Amino acid sequence: MAGWDAYINSLTGGSQAIKRAAIVGLDGSIWARTEGGSMFKATDSELKTFVSLFNNIDSVPSTGADLEGIHYIVPRTEPNLIFGKKDKSGFFAAKSKSELSKFSEGHNHDISTRLETFPAQLRRSCAVLIAVYEGENQVSADVRNAVEKLTTYLESIGY
Repeated sequence: MAGWDAYINSLTGGSQAIKRAAIVGLDGSIWARTEGGSMFKATDSELKTFVSLFNNIDSVPSTGADLEGIHYIVPRTEPNLIFGKKDKSGFFAAKSKSELSKFSEGHNHDISTRLETFPAQLRRSCAVLIAVYEGENQVSADVRNAVEKLTTYLESIGY
């Protein structure tokens, strides 16, 4: 998805600490990623497992997360946000909310299940943004801000 490359450039430009980044679909497919010497190197299998962490986000701190062959501790999660840390590097991953998933929040399970039967073009897509950074602790706030800003923008245009 070549059009997504501009979002990767925007994300990596949002913080000099971001070394690698990707935008991934909920099926684990890569929509865009950093290339060249800074190539985002997670495998398809790894990304499918990683994206599924958002399905049970409260358990992620007890298990950690694997990304690009590295096991990260996860000191904190928030709704639709995972923060991973290993030595002087880490990642922030944020899942955008589709329009219908926003609607189903706070409603009973039956409504949420019925929303899943809507045609894809009505459900709109969700994306997972992943930014891997290197640096001291103070850079993590910049990385988080860059990830959240782009996630908010993608939600505003239906992803």
